[in-house]
Amino acid sequence: MGLVLMGASFVSGPIAIFDTSQWLIGAEECFPIGIVLFHIIAMALFYVYPTIYDFISRLCKRERRTVLAPWEDIVAVAGLYPTLTPNAITGFGWSFALLAPDPERPGYSLPGAGIIGSVGGLPGALAQWEYIRTFMEVGPKAITPTTREWGLEWYDAYVAHEKAECERTNDPARWRRFRRKRLWEHARFAHWYTEYRMKNILPKAVPKDWLAEWSKPLPESQWAKPSAALNELSEHLRAAYQRGEAFIDMGDIEKRFGVAAPAASQQAYPSFPFRRGSSR
Repeated sequence: MGLVLMGASFVSGPIAIFDTSQWLIGAEECFPIGIVLFHIIAMALFYVYPTIYDFISRLCKRERRTVLAPWEDIVAVAGLYPTLTPNAITGFGWSFALLAPDPERPGYSLPGAGIIGSVGGLPGALAQWEYIRTFMEVGPKAITPTTREWGLEWYDAYVAHEKAECERTNDPARWRRFRRKRLWEHARFAHWYTEYRMKNILPKAVPKDWLAEWSKPLPESQWAKPSAALNELSEHLRAAYQRGEAFIDMGDIEKRFGVAAPAASQQAYPSFPFRRGSSR
């Protein structure tokens, strides 16, 4: 534990020096020693968390597995959540999630399976869903390529663009705030670690070649056919769009148009265990 604290202090040391210098020149109202200590403790927990998590998982006999869920079963959810303090609600945020329903518990999602991320609002969640849906149902040629926002190459280009913009506007204070925020977030380390996991850890965490086999497109003869209820609902939506209505203002479309989707019977999803030694 002593080595962990030493490592965390070493990482946080330059940030502490920077914050102290800002306080000395009058840019900060309060001496930031409390924030620095909190940051050192947080970094220490960052280093020991994977070991503690794996120990508790083994103690509870919880096995990590990769779940393969059919795209037709995936549910998209946009959620509004409040930001709470001991005194009041200080704000609201939106999240977007893709969840796999639990075949054994109707109305519930599969525990631990899913993808969730923050979005700017409901329109952002709908845009995120439409982008993923188009990719899955039409193909990669139907979408606009995006930058690889999880790698070092993208991050370095992002920092260079911000620096050039600050130099163009002659705003050194903005550049200092930008660099300070990135230091506190350990942003470059986070992008490096994400890239490392994407290239080295995750490919080894699942049985060999199953992802390539699973990702092969089905022949058109095996494509799922939309039900009569879904076709009827689609016609109602097209008519509503032509009248100028927005999807986010329609509410429960099944209840509004009096169309009930047929209940689908689900089977247990196939899953594969993570390979030993690849949990971090």
